[in-house]
Amino acid sequence: MYLWNMYKPKVSVSLITYNQEKYIAACLNSIISQIIDFDFEVVIADDCSKDKTPEIIADYALKYPKLIKPILRKANLGLVQNAVKTIEACTGQYIALMEGDDFWIDNHKLQIQADYLDKNKDCVICFTNEYAFYEDSPDKKLIFFTDQNRPPEKFDLGFLINHNVKIPNNTKMFRREAQPTNFPDWYFVSVNWDWVLHIMQAQKGKIGYIDQITLAYRRHPGALHMSNDYSAFLHNGIVTMNGVNKYLNYKYKSRLNNLWWEYHQLAFAYLNDGRFTNFLRYYIKYLLSPNKPDDFKLKDDFWLLRRGLLKKQ
Repeated sequence: MYLWNMYKPKVSVSLITYNQEKYIAACLNSIISQIIDFDFEVVIADDCSKDKTPEIIADYALKYPKLIKPILRKANLGLVQNAVKTIEACTGQYIALMEGDDFWIDNHKLQIQADYLDKNKDCVICFTNEYAFYEDSPDKKLIFFTDQNRPPEKFDLGFLINHNVKIPNNTKMFRREAQPTNFPDWYFVSVNWDWVLHIMQAQKGKIGYIDQITLAYRRHPGALHMSNDYSAFLHNGIVTMNGVNKYLNYKYKSRLNNLWWEYHQLAFAYLNDGRFTNFLRYYIKYLLSPNKPDDFKLKDDFWLLRRGLLKKQ
């Protein structure tokens, strides 16, 4: 338990960092610049960085002692454990998520979302639009939600799963009581931990979308990730989907059992690595999967198989 102030802020910002000395100042400045009419706190947990990130955090905490609550881990927990424990340390009625290499571009972001949750008691989560950019092309902005994929203003868990809505995690604010207290073991190694968290929280109420761009999502080689191994990534996705399916008592099994794409990709990833037995195992799983797309063409896969075998030779 972390006790910094006697008052309870209305909003907590749960901010996780790891080796982000180049970016953390911009991130913190975007949070400090928020224009609000309530108390808020920034609970920032560094996961035992090897660069100067902890020193920068400590400097900001000294400068803003009533606002910034630092947690400097002595041992590396991993991304998901650090995220969960940082949320647990938050004391606000509402919790906003953030990571140290992104930054907010709307100084009213926290106010807008807190007002939304105040007015929409049926919603436990709200989120906004964002744009992504590459470090070497900062002027090229890729808007996440457009007319083609914009979600409705309100939707429920079923819509989230059945339409595979992608919620930008660092635009999100949620009610404290929506946060789960128990997590299955597979959750802490899931690459898609944020998607799973949306699902867990959405069991408590609806999700609201605010059609404003509030976040700049930075794409760079050092971004937090959990695996560079494509086969491992696909296996992780399968374990996650099966775990969520069981967690929800198979209520959405027609959607969550639909793993044909993962099996197909995994089969040919193994083929490219020269692991033919594994290729056969997952290609058979793919062939037996229901709900494959209408444009499925076996001859295209034979061409890929031929190319893979020739490459092996």
